[in-house]
Amino acid sequence: MYIKNIFNIQNYKGLSDGFKVDLDDITYLIGDNGKSKTTIGSLPLWIMTGYNLYGGNKEQIGNDSIIGNKDSVASMTIIDNDGTEHTITRSKGKNNFVLLDGIRTTQEMLTKFYGDIHTLICAYNPRYFRSMAEIKQRELLLRVLPVVSSEDAFQLLDNAEREVLGQPIVDTKGYCQAQRANIKELNSELDKVEGSKKVYTDIALKEEGVVKEFTKQEELNQLEKQYEQIISNTDNLVHIEDLQQEINKLERKINENVNIELKELKEKQQKELEKLENVSSVKSNCPVCKQKIKNEKMIEALKTSYKNSVNDIAKKIEELKEETREMIAKRSLQIEQYKRMKSPEMQEKMKKVDELKAKIELLQKEKNDINLYNKEICVKNAEISNAKKKLEELKRATEEINKEIEKCKKQLQVATKLSILMIKEQMGKVSQYLNKVTIEFCEVDERTGEIIDESAYIVKYDGRRYEKLSTAYKLKADIEIANLINKVSGINTPVFIDEVESITEIEFKEDTQVILAIVIKYNQLEVLYSYDKVLQKEKKSIERQIEESNNLLQIAA
Repeated sequence: MYIKNIFNIQNYKGLSDGFKVDLDDITYLIGDNGKSKTTIGSLPLWIMTGYNLYGGNKEQIGNDSIIGNKDSVASMTIIDNDGTEHTITRSKGKNNFVLLDGIRTTQEMLTKFYGDIHTLICAYNPRYFRSMAEIKQRELLLRVLPVVSSEDAFQLLDNAEREVLGQPIVDTKGYCQAQRANIKELNSELDKVEGSKKVYTDIALKEEGVVKEFTKQEELNQLEKQYEQIISNTDNLVHIEDLQQEINKLERKINENVNIELKELKEKQQKELEKLENVSSVKSNCPVCKQKIKNEKMIEALKTSYKNSVNDIAKKIEELKEETREMIAKRSLQIEQYKRMKSPEMQEKMKKVDELKAKIELLQKEKNDINLYNKEICVKNAEISNAKKKLEELKRATEEINKEIEKCKKQLQVATKLSILMIKEQMGKVSQYLNKVTIEFCEVDERTGEIIDESAYIVKYDGRRYEKLSTAYKLKADIEIANLINKVSGINTPVFIDEVESITEIEFKEDTQVILAIVIKYNQLEVLYSYDKVLQKEKKSIERQIEESNNLLQIAA
């Protein structure tokens, strides 16, 4: 892209309306500070994109000395990379529009001349690239470098490395990110396995218990047999103390039935009989004359009720008597049994039964304790056995995970190397655009040759890191990088260099249009096309500065 001229300027910063400038292969904008050199240099970029020299599009561009709303307008004539001439006009203010060859168009349509806005700004203004964050610089350079196909890149590796990857990688960055994620996930899984191994190891290291044997089963059987024989050959064999308690209990109940409950029932029955005898004398009063009236129906109803009550009480008395007779009979049997149990023979049997029962219970408890202990031992031994099996499984799992981690690490290592080789291959294809500048996209240990930082970004000029350069050398490095971006991206934009007086020489390809802004003290704004004329202006400026210095010295003297 070649810019022939800028014209039709209205209300743009400090420039006068109608200002026009023609541009040559090399155009010099000279003048003292504040003479609008940078303003003129920013115009082509604003007309083409609406952005300023440092990537902003919100800047106030209207001349603040003009009262009232007025659009900012500027036009320029360019020759595109196909050799076709175009006129582009931009207006900002009340009327915002862009014209391409006199026809309204969109910013998107203008991108056919330059592609990406920030790539264009980097190519047009060398200082802009260095104003960007380093990660953005790196991304932009990698974006504009010529593409190396995945198949061609794959061939940069040796046979063993190709075998590790298996096939060409289309997106090395995405592949490396995926492998890092896999390694992280596998390490997380490995941590979980190691945690489980610790749990199962603690269990597996426990000492297995030994099952106990109950050795007194024969003795227990003999005691139970003896006990059964005594019990089966003796009727109603009970403790004499228990019998005594039962007899006493029956006596208390018999006494209660006879002396309390039976007496209360008889008294209640007597009262009901008296009521029955006196029921015939029941009378009621007439509500009118108040005379006594004999109520036959009421008398009959009361008789029936009293008779029923007497009969119920009589029935309960008989039931209580029957119950008492049964208890008396039972008490008699228990007294007889008590007398039998008091005999020395029965007492001896009872003593024997108690002794046998105590021994049986003791042995039975011992047997139950052993059975419970053995159950616990079986559970414990099963847990230990299961823990040992689990440890074997986890050991195999650990080996598999470690194997997979090592595989991913090798793939990541080779993919990282491939990425670096691809960048070197890309940089090799554009080496003709760089002279003293070198750009490294990884940091390598100079001793071992190993990659320290695969995502590093180091710019050097004549072997020295950019950050250690002087202002002049930094600008030289910026110009080389701008030239690289300009040519590799295919934009072929003119290059604007501001404050160029800080460097003594500039190298550009012959096909690059250059706009140079030079500060010359005491000089008004001028547009020159010959460096000889620039030198003449600088000479006059220097002479005037010397003259002023001499005058100051004379005054001081």
